[in-house]
Amino acid sequence: MTELSLDQWWHSPARQLLAYPSGDAAVLARRWDELQTHEIESIYPRGPQTLLGLNILGLGYCGVVLQVCHQGQDRVLKIRREPSPQPNLRLEAAMQLRANGVGVAPQVIAHSDNFLLMDYIDGPRLVDWLQTPPSVAAIRTVVTQLIHQAHRLDQAGLDHGDLRCITAHGLVLPTGPVLIDFSGASLDRRPANVTTLVQGLFISTYVARLLRPWFSQVHKAKLIDYLRQYKQQPSWVHFQSLVAYLGLELEQPPQLSPGDFAWGHSEN
Repeated sequence: MTELSLDQWWHSPARQLLAYPSGDAAVLARRWDELQTHEIESIYPRGPQTLLGLNILGLGYCGVVLQVCHQGQDRVLKIRREPSPQPNLRLEAAMQLRANGVGVAPQVIAHSDNFLLMDYIDGPRLVDWLQTPPSVAAIRTVVTQLIHQAHRLDQAGLDHGDLRCITAHGLVLPTGPVLIDFSGASLDRRPANVTTLVQGLFISTYVARLLRPWFSQVHKAKLIDYLRQYKQQPSWVHFQSLVAYLGLELEQPPQLSPGDFAWGHSEN
């Protein structure tokens, strides 16, 4: 199936995705008006899942994710489910914009109560990429970049909330990895991005089994010691020690002034 113009999509059964799964007619009408403010040009029937006769990129607890065309560019459109655990998508957009501010996550293009429009990331999941297989140098580069991205999120006071499940939240481009899905992100928790990501990469997960041949020097008990030190005091010094133990390269230390990215969490 070729791409559908917005009008063609509205006149197809797939328009029910605007209010999935309820399909409430009043909600559909309101969201149709809201969607048109984002100037989407067409909908691509692409993705690994099929819903209401349309291929989609993904379906989660909070939203339906489609590939669309916006201003001549491929984009991703997230539609808030009806009903959804989230009252709207504005908080998720704010969290992702904060991540964008430290060079993490797909760039947010536009957002409203029920829609989040962002850059399209055309790359495999980390778990699939690791099985291609890539070169040793590429693996080490991607792991390094992921851990540094997690550290930048920690410094920004933003907790992703689900980085241990890196199989679902990491994509790999030729230019490097991209962390996705900030639906569970928060400024109200103590950030734990480095500790949860490193656990997902190296401790008791499928990805950890895939990485083990290239990180044979990493032992669980010792790694937990380094993670505990960083968790107690997430300083650059403890981060540097952790990265050195993993045998990875350090990027430049963050150049942030004391007032930048103050943590917005309560100590829980």
